[in-house]
Amino acid sequence: MQGNPLRTADLRVHNQNIVLSMIHAAGRQGTSQSEVVQQTGLKAPTIFRIFSALEEDGLIETIEGGSEDSTIRKGRRPVFYVVSKNARFTIGLEFWAAFLSLGVFNFQGERIHSAMHPLPGNVQAQEVTDLIVTEIERVLHDLHIEKERVIGVGVAAPGQVDLERKRVRYYPRIEGMKDIALVEELESRLDIPVMIHNNCSALALSEYRHGGYDHQGSMFTFLLRTGVNGAFVHDDEIYVNSRNQTIETGHIPINADGPRCSCGSRGCLQAYLQDLDPNSLDLRLALFEGLDERLQSGDPVARRTIERSAGYLVVAIKVLMRLFAPKSFLFVGCCDVVAEAIREQVARLLDEPDAFSTEPPRIFSTAYDPLLAQKGASDLVLQEFFR
Repeated sequence: MQGNPLRTADLRVHNQNIVLSMIHAAGRQGTSQSEVVQQTGLKAPTIFRIFSALEEDGLIETIEGGSEDSTIRKGRRPVFYVVSKNARFTIGLEFWAAFLSLGVFNFQGERIHSAMHPLPGNVQAQEVTDLIVTEIERVLHDLHIEKERVIGVGVAAPGQVDLERKRVRYYPRIEGMKDIALVEELESRLDIPVMIHNNCSALALSEYRHGGYDHQGSMFTFLLRTGVNGAFVHDDEIYVNSRNQTIETGHIPINADGPRCSCGSRGCLQAYLQDLDPNSLDLRLALFEGLDERLQSGDPVARRTIERSAGYLVVAIKVLMRLFAPKSFLFVGCCDVVAEAIREQVARLLDEPDAFSTEPPRIFSTAYDPLLAQKGASDLVLQEFFR
């Protein structure tokens, strides 16, 4: 059964969004009407009308120079356009048990505000929601940004996220964070569109796009904090399961008789890693935080901890390689030293012969950067806006 054809008004909005997204993607170099005609196949008068409407609405503006690969050919020099930086804004925020991180970005993707807010050890889910509302309203007031110019708020939430129902399904480290209708409450209180995703997914998308890795268009990211989670980005899209929920890599069972996990099962990857650093959970530290100095001094116990953690991770990685065949993996840890030590051990273990692996994946490492998590949440807002 075929869907209903687009109405004329819908098609006009659709074409305008395509053109605006292309101008946005061109960045500071800008793009010209002739380039957009060539790339879209739309007729020149249609493109002219769209550019005129966008310029009249203050969404785009002309710049000097441009990106077109030519000296001046016959005829007039083309005019280049960029999005107007203060025409629209996005907000990207991420939170977990210990911190809430919030960033504001202009329409050209420049960060104009960033803040980290520590969360108390006994924080409740409702307190986190209240803090999000308070901080967004305060920041918009301080920056003199009207809500009408905010495209949306991207929330990178911990735990498993149900994208269909726009809820956090379960995050045990914040009391009451179970089946929370976070989007519904934030939208009703802020009167701003809100979209939600898992925080590891937002970070993975940002590392994929902005991290500078030669990932071959396919990268699985592990985020190690008090627990561990993962997200798979392929062809610039975040993988979600058939129920439109984010994946829970930390709860891949690697031994049915293993230690009890917070999810109620036994032998999860996360349970094994937490057993190697039992104090991190109570102290709300990232896994292996503080291990860097011991690793650098050659401490054999610290080295053994990393070797064992890498062994557990490789079990999960081989499952992921069978299912998704990522071309690269990224480990995001508490610091560069710890992340790199894990990367080295994982790469060594994956070098062992495997009948199913025709080409070993690329392995990368980096330290967690809250600014990239903010950027990923902001990018998800723009991605939805331009659909």
